[in-house]
Amino acid sequence: KAPYQRGQLTGLEYIYIGPDAHGKVTKRTGTDIKGILANTLRPIFTSTMVSVTDFGFISYSDQPPDGRSVSNTHGHSKGVLMVDKTGDQGVWLLHSTPRFPLRDQNIFWPNGGAANAQTFICVTFKYDQFRAIGNSMKPTCPHVYPLTFGRSSQRSLCDLSFKYSLSNISPVLLLTVGDLYVSIASLPEVNSDLYVQTWLERSGTPAKSFCPPQGKKVQNIESIHVTGLGEWERTKDHSKWCVATDQNRPWTCIADVNRADSQFKRRGGALCIMDKDITDTFSLFVMRAELC
Repeated sequence: KAPYQRGQLTGLEYIYIGPDAHGKVTKRTGTDIKGILANTLRPIFTSTMVSVTDFGFISYSDQPPDGRSVSNTHGHSKGVLMVDKTGDQGVWLLHSTPRFPLRDQNIFWPNGGAANAQTFICVTFKYDQFRAIGNSMKPTCPHVYPLTFGRSSQRSLCDLSFKYSLSNISPVLLLTVGDLYVSIASLPEVNSDLYVQTWLERSGTPAKSFCPPQGKKVQNIESIHVTGLGEWERTKDHSKWCVATDQNRPWTCIADVNRADSQFKRRGGALCIMDKDITDTFSLFVMRAELC
């Protein structure tokens, strides 16, 4: 999603990357009740759906909609998990937007949500994979707020909160304390230099590009360019993502945490996907990076 830019962008336009429209700029805004976000979240807006026996969801955020302060012992992470046992599938929406989503389809977007650029990744999984997803999320200790689940979903959703085991799921889920992006670059599956976009925090010390004599480089993106939307600086971009520079390893990750000293003590993770079209699209967003 683009940031607000006076006279140029309302801060609600977005670019959609999916199997049917890689890199398509949409004129619909993020707040549109007929748009992609609203349609994805429709089940949690619908009172009849949240009472269905086989449907359940949890929302988690370090900046929840009610504005309450969340302890730093919880992960710096935001997202929604929805499962439908009858349909044998579920959705994981990982995002970077504070105070999102409100439980009202007409006003689900938060006040102030237009100011900065944000990212959202939505992945559909089979129903039986959600226990593995939840177990793997346990180390991040996400702050979960209003939890709703049907009777049949109750066991698997409760299990998500209390067990941890390593599981092989795709896309890859990564969890760490420290510099998440250095860890990603060093993974055998990725093994590539990275360009990284994260929020330039106003408090604390931002981490410089990581350029060791040996090993993989992690370079901070300083400005973004999106065809059809324009250009903006890192100071206007609250999104968290990285893209591999090795064309033979086309990995893109949407993540939870920023590259800042204060964040290296916070828990967080990333959803990573190996897809050439997605990686090519994200690579084109990089207008200028911080040199080593």
